[in-house]
Amino acid sequence: MYKNRLHIIFHGIAIIVMMVAMFFFSACSPSHKDEVDELNSQSYAFHYRNLDSTKVLAERALRLSDDYAAGYAEACNNLAFVAMAKMDYKQAKLWLEQVETHSDNQIELLIADVQNMRLCQREARNKDFYNYREKAMRLLRRVGEEAGSLPARERKRAIYAKSEFDIVASTYFYYVGLEKPMQQTLADLDPDELEQDTAQYLNYLYNFGSGGAITKGTVNEINQKEFDYLIQLYMLASGPRPYPYWQANALQAISEHLQNKEVGEFLIKNNLPAFQYLNIEQMPNELLAGNFAQRSLNLFSQYGDVYQTAGANRTLAECYFAIGDYASAERHLNHALYDNKAINQAPDLVASIREQLSMVYSAVDDKPKSDYNRNIYLDLQEQSRQDRQLEARAAQLDDNAMELNSMIAAVIVMIVVVIVLLYVFDKMRRRRDKANSIDKLLEPLREWNDKNQQTINELNDRKEEIGEQLQVTRLHIEENKKRNLEQRAKVALVNSITPFIDRMVNEVDRLRMGTDSDEVKEERYQYISELTDKINQYNDVLTQWIQMRQGALSLRIESFALQPLFDIVAKGKMSFQMKGILLDVQPTDLVVKADRTLTLFMINTIADNARKFTDAGGKVEVFAVLVGSSESAMAVSPTASSNSQWVEIIISDTGKGMDEEALSHVLDRTYTGGHGFGLLNCKGIIEKYKKVSSIFAGCDIRVESEVGKGSKFSFRLPRGVQRKVLMFLLLFASLLSFLPESAFASAKMSPALLRADDYADSAYFSNINGTYEHTLAMADSARLYLNRYYLSLHPNGNCLMVTYPEVNTAAEIKWLRDSLPSNYQVILDLRNESAIAALALHRWSLYECNNKVYTQLFREMSLDNTLPNYVRTMQQSKNSKTVAVILLIILLLQLPLAYYLLYYRHVLRFRFALEQVNEINKLLLSDLDNQQKLEKIQAIWNKHQSLRTINKQLNDVVNQIEQALQASIDLAKGEAVNIELAEDELRRAEYENDKLHISNSVLDNCLSTLKHETMYYPSRIRQLIDTDAKDVNSLHELVDYYKSLYTMLSAQAMEQVVANVKYDKFLNDYLLHSLLKSNHTVCEQVAKQNGSPYSLVELELMDVKYDEYLHAELFTPLTSDLKYLLARQIVREIGEVTNLRGCGILSSRSEAGNLKISILLPTKVVRECEKQHEAKQPIGQC
Repeated sequence: MYKNRLHIIFHGIAIIVMMVAMFFFSACSPSHKDEVDELNSQSYAFHYRNLDSTKVLAERALRLSDDYAAGYAEACNNLAFVAMAKMDYKQAKLWLEQVETHSDNQIELLIADVQNMRLCQREARNKDFYNYREKAMRLLRRVGEEAGSLPARERKRAIYAKSEFDIVASTYFYYVGLEKPMQQTLADLDPDELEQDTAQYLNYLYNFGSGGAITKGTVNEINQKEFDYLIQLYMLASGPRPYPYWQANALQAISEHLQNKEVGEFLIKNNLPAFQYLNIEQMPNELLAGNFAQRSLNLFSQYGDVYQTAGANRTLAECYFAIGDYASAERHLNHALYDNKAINQAPDLVASIREQLSMVYSAVDDKPKSDYNRNIYLDLQEQSRQDRQLEARAAQLDDNAMELNSMIAAVIVMIVVVIVLLYVFDKMRRRRDKANSIDKLLEPLREWNDKNQQTINELNDRKEEIGEQLQVTRLHIEENKKRNLEQRAKVALVNSITPFIDRMVNEVDRLRMGTDSDEVKEERYQYISELTDKINQYNDVLTQWIQMRQGALSLRIESFALQPLFDIVAKGKMSFQMKGILLDVQPTDLVVKADRTLTLFMINTIADNARKFTDAGGKVEVFAVLVGSSESAMAVSPTASSNSQWVEIIISDTGKGMDEEALSHVLDRTYTGGHGFGLLNCKGIIEKYKKVSSIFAGCDIRVESEVGKGSKFSFRLPRGVQRKVLMFLLLFASLLSFLPESAFASAKMSPALLRADDYADSAYFSNINGTYEHTLAMADSARLYLNRYYLSLHPNGNCLMVTYPEVNTAAEIKWLRDSLPSNYQVILDLRNESAIAALALHRWSLYECNNKVYTQLFREMSLDNTLPNYVRTMQQSKNSKTVAVILLIILLLQLPLAYYLLYYRHVLRFRFALEQVNEINKLLLSDLDNQQKLEKIQAIWNKHQSLRTINKQLNDVVNQIEQALQASIDLAKGEAVNIELAEDELRRAEYENDKLHISNSVLDNCLSTLKHETMYYPSRIRQLIDTDAKDVNSLHELVDYYKSLYTMLSAQAMEQVVANVKYDKFLNDYLLHSLLKSNHTVCEQVAKQNGSPYSLVELELMDVKYDEYLHAELFTPLTSDLKYLLARQIVREIGEVTNLRGCGILSSRSEAGNLKISILLPTKVVRECEKQHEAKQPIGQC
């Protein structure tokens, strides 16, 4: 009975314990866990079937999961999927943030990171993509470690997370052009594992069938394999529970395969039953691609995926384009762009649509719209197609570096604290210390020796550096002298045209008198025509010698008055009057600080633009005003405020005007409906000013316009003052330091590259002029010279540029990857211009080839090549800093012990002597100069004679200090003298070199400007004579304007020439030993006439036969070889400098029929030339 009672009691206790446990677990477990899991599973099952069902089920799960964090996170992931499909990326990010804040479930966090990767891929946030990918990989490794212990449902979620990670990563790699990483990522997918998740298995089939994943086999074999994947995808997606999303993707991918005619015929021929199954509407084969694309579009629209709908519209547009239905293609592309503005969040998709629109508009010959869409497409390339893996890695390493730096700083602070404490303890114990080691006393001397040796080494390095700089500067002087001589010869050619212009002016003045007979007038007109022909002939020669350097704008900053420029503009009023327009150029006394020639160019360009867009009866005004700090313009008056530091030049008209849209794009390069390239050049000049110096920071160009009332263009320049020419040169020298090295490097470019550059420029201008066939011809020529340059570096190479390149085999991309030295900007321009011309000529395959190569080359050129080294350096730095932290901690622990051991081993024995030695050591390390140190040390040590005998070791220390100081003083004096002499020589050489360099740069600018600004007028004068010879007034105004412009520009060039003409050894060497040097040149005689200041030097070129026609103009401006014109220039300058102007040079026939050159030079010049040779051999053999 007692046992029965105990049994009943224990049984009751057990029941109570079980009830408590059940209550406890029910209180700790989620109340709706199973229901939430079921709802989330159903929501996931509808991912690719019905977005609305996915959203409704996920929202129900969300409402029931307040106490179930994992279920809440899964519901948020499902809702984020729907938001991404609808392209509501902002809401998608909010849902994904909710996952991170409400759950620590590793699988759901992984899925959230993967979805963020897809968001980054869609929005072209490529750097952020790698940040999320790094986080996802860490979570993936963690989930993989626990995979064996996961429940069945979570194991399925893990399979989904891993497969989705690989698929999203492969999609990203595909769009940024990383083929190998894409293929490797897809290879990581396990199809057997994916068969447990039908949706992911369909995703797997699509990624292999859509293209790019299969690379082994022939082209037909690859296409067949891809089609097999796609037809399997379509059939599985069309089962009892269809997946419309994957049905649409399969149809779209097959449609893209069929767009290639050869591929389509092959696939249909070899897969006829499959196509009969797909062709439910019995469409003919040539329309199958469009039919599949239309069905794909319908399915995507019903499903509700905004991104895929836009892509399907693009694919359907491609099908219409292929059959020539451009209107339908344009309609569907516009649907893709404008049906839902959210599409603009996907730059890569927008770029592909813009490119297709460019082709469609080109096909219908709407070039402005075609150019507009192509420019947008090009602008999106940098954003959407650039991989950012290294940048993301660099950012991560930077964060790690900051953490390590903080740790190192903390350890260093601890070390400093310990050292300070030890120093305090040392101070306390020094009072009781009586001795120290000799070695300790010599430490300051060794420290001083190290510093002193460093100073001596710096002096030696400085002397060597100066010597090297002097040598390099002398080489630059020689090169600049040669270049300056060539420039002076070109200026002489320029000046030789001036007499022809004066004769032309004289003839026109005679014609204006009207006193000549008709026969005489006709003769004058004929003479003027001959003069224009002669000028054109000289200009052609000048054009051959002046090499324009694209992109290297050379500025000559000076203060100058605006009125002379206004006068030149006013002389061109005839072109305004002929159109019935009044040109009003208001006088001004303002002075600006800028480039005179470029300022004239800007005024002329804007005024001519105003003339073009102003109707008869209108008015164009040109005037200048002062602008103060308050940004308000005020009339020019003697009472103008002193705060007015800017001059605003204004050109206004009463023309047609512009609306707000045109006004906003008038200076925008992406807008093709503007006023041409002149205004863009004006804007470029202003931007160049701003980059040159801070004094131009306030420069700008503005446009105001109103439709029907006219426009007002204005640009602002700094107010200038009158200065001497020397100040101009100094200012220009300071500006040269801002020019990139490439501005001067072009002088050393290969002739083949220069020719290629010229042809590329011609291709550019041909596109502007609309001669697209000529563009392709110029591109072929440029490509020929680029290949020649490649063969000059690799004679046996076979990697040559071709007309129809493939991205994977393009020669220029391989050159870039192999670091072949070439002008890749020219290649980039060449492919771009070829693509533009092919687009305009409707040669689609040529366009596609050139555009793909251009895009790939642009992307690889814009890569930051320093990032790999930076990442490696940062990785090494991370490792080094980790080691440093460990060593510093060890050092921190060892400091007290080291201090203890070292302190007690070095004790001073003689306090008084040590105090003196310590004082000397302090003096030795002080900031005094060595002479003062020596004097004070000798005073301290000699003050007590016993100090030299009290301890031999201490006395030796002081003697060493004195001897070291004395030796340093003697050495420093000698080095200082040598350095001062070398610096003086270097300053003289640099001054001469800078002066020549500045002069050459200014002459380059002047000659180039003169060429571009004046070569147009002779032909126009000739045209005016040929068309209307009776309009003498127009002819007079044009000739007078031509003379004024030519005189001003040539005068600027002469300013530089006059200052550099001097006779020195360089002219002799360059004349006799460089210009006329030949392996078969002999000196017939050197005739020196008694009493005459001249000597005749005759040279016979044995290897050159005399040609009466060719050599008659050997030393005239029409010579075919620049070196002979340089020889004439040298002889002329020798005559000018020596004041013996009878000097001359001519060519004639020798007795042997060879070319003979006779040079009449001052006798003293000939003697100096002979003295330069020890054996005094004949000049002709030098």
